[in-house]
Amino acid sequence: MHIPPIQTRREPVRNRFFTHVEEDLIAPGGENYTYHFIDTTWDAVLIVPVLDDGRLVIERIYRHPYRAWLHEFPAGGIEHGEDPCAAGIRELEEETGYRATRCRSLICYEPVPGLCRMRLHVVLAEGLVQTGTRSHEAMELIEVIEPTQAEAWILAKQTPTSGFLLNGLLMLDHAKK
Repeated sequence: MHIPPIQTRREPVRNRFFTHVEEDLIAPGGENYTYHFIDTTWDAVLIVPVLDDGRLVIERIYRHPYRAWLHEFPAGGIEHGEDPCAAGIRELEEETGYRATRCRSLICYEPVPGLCRMRLHVVLAEGLVQTGTRSHEAMELIEVIEPTQAEAWILAKQTPTSGFLLNGLLMLDHAKK
């Protein structure tokens, strides 16, 4: 398959989270084309935390682009060289105060490959212990809830729904099979 050659690359916007990239390509038919995408600073981890009684740890979190509160599983960035499970355990405690004693990978995938270069690791966190320690950023407005899986599916059907909740529930269902 033909991979279009890159003629020029520009990075008009960069911050600590991502870079907006513009690349001038030559399409297979010979025409010029400018491709825009987001290149993230790091890959991410989505944590599916399950309490010993089967309830889930879910966040009600404010998402500014939607100007709404969404229900999501905890998630965050993976530091360069960090193991996804180690990142998941760290992010879970920072956002919810729960620490996992067991963690395993469920899947790793590219969530929005035509728009964003970022790999998402989904991990299952179990053996949860409440430490009471939370340390998230000022605009991470988070309330923690502990619904059953059936209740979480009801939350996932609300609009807008977060892919973090929906995909986490799907991966949890698949892991049980």
